[in-house]
Amino acid sequence: MDLSHLGRELHRRYDEFGPILVLDDGNKRYLSFGTADEQSCQLKSAPLQLQHEYARSMASVLVQFASLSQVQQVTLLGTGAGTMASTLHHVLADAHIDAVDVRAAVFQVAWQYFGLPRGPRLTTHTSDAGFYLRDAQPGHCDLLIADLYLADGLDPLVLQPDFLKACAGHLSDDGWLVLNLWKEHREQTDCLAHLKALFPLVLQTTTSDGNWILHASRAAAASKDGARERAKALAAPLGFNLWNSVKGFYRHR
Repeated sequence: MDLSHLGRELHRRYDEFGPILVLDDGNKRYLSFGTADEQSCQLKSAPLQLQHEYARSMASVLVQFASLSQVQQVTLLGTGAGTMASTLHHVLADAHIDAVDVRAAVFQVAWQYFGLPRGPRLTTHTSDAGFYLRDAQPGHCDLLIADLYLADGLDPLVLQPDFLKACAGHLSDDGWLVLNLWKEHREQTDCLAHLKALFPLVLQTTTSDGNWILHASRAAAASKDGARERAKALAAPLGFNLWNSVKGFYRHR
């Protein structure tokens, strides 16, 4: 696979799942699992600024918290280069983050090439996401983000009813679940129906690059005006106009 469009190859290694590559075009740094699409992208001049539209849509769940201090515990299923972990570590100063990935080598690359933080507020776990949820303490997570992609696409685990049920059990009463799927899953799977059976509130949007992002909770959603004000307050620490990512979730509300 020709990855020259992503720049110069800085690093390559292999594990039992396949290749892991780091590429750099001078402006941005990319993580790839050997396919034409990058798994992660980091702007070198602003490494905490999320670059992909789907990642910004996932992070827009932050407007659902009246205060960011409410977010004490975050679980990230699927770490990639750690860009989401790094951004949330920066923005959520009171939170502890558990970052989970089945590939130990991914964490090594994230630390070495993408600046994934080391410290007491971020713990990494080399584990299958389903096994991690099975063994984790139930009901204590305020924000659970599942971004589980393999080299050839979405990890099918994410679409399983038992996995979604485990996610619901992992969350606190007012916690929020975020899923990153492809738009095809909206019509071709029962994922939405399973989520609605578990959560009274499900918000969704489809990004221009084809991702279907879902936010689900047992809590009430912020009003549209409230969400807009919170997005405005978060624009500076996140480094982009968050309302552009939030408003799609309110289009039909």
